[in-house]
Amino acid sequence: MLIQRDAGPGAPGLVALSATVSAVGLHFVPRHPVVWARPSRCYWNVRDCVAQSGGRIRFGWLVVEIEALTLLAWHHAVWQRPDGTWVDITPHSQTGWGEGTSAFLEDPRQDYDLSWPPAQIQQFEPIVNDPRLEAFIKAYQTQFALQRAYLEKQRAIAGVVFDETHMRLHAQDPISGALLQDLERIWKPKINAADAHRSILLEALVACQNERSKQAA
Repeated sequence: MLIQRDAGPGAPGLVALSATVSAVGLHFVPRHPVVWARPSRCYWNVRDCVAQSGGRIRFGWLVVEIEALTLLAWHHAVWQRPDGTWVDITPHSQTGWGEGTSAFLEDPRQDYDLSWPPAQIQQFEPIVNDPRLEAFIKAYQTQFALQRAYLEKQRAIAGVVFDETHMRLHAQDPISGALLQDLERIWKPKINAADAHRSILLEALVACQNERSKQAA
């Protein structure tokens, strides 16, 4: 298991990562997950919070430091309360962390039609040069490209809609259902193979982190 933590103000690579994603601001947002918030559903959590209590949704990138290796950012949304203060109401997307402080790179250019699953690639900002990290990032990018292509193929089927309650796609008629199954037979083996390859590389990345953490101690 990789050691991760919320990126702090002095995290190496944070300025470079901010430039990479063209962020307009860096915020350290208090994270107070609401009891009904669903992990990995930040967009819908904040949308529902705005509907209930006002304020607005803020888009950007949630940043985690993977100790001794890299910064990792994935697209995220936080709530701006009616009084102007910001709060992250969603449990940490990948770690499940609850209370804390989220490093958030504001990116108002990113907006989504929530009637379909968003697909935004994660961003890495390596703080070391190591072939094991490079191989892992490349494997992730390959897997993501397959997943995005699969999702685009699914969206092209007219009778397919997104069920946001269960976070899955739903065919409205038998023909659409059959087309979905055909796509699954084509794309799932490719995605599963890419995922298996990434899992193997993750083991090497954990070893890399252990080595570098010991060197820095």
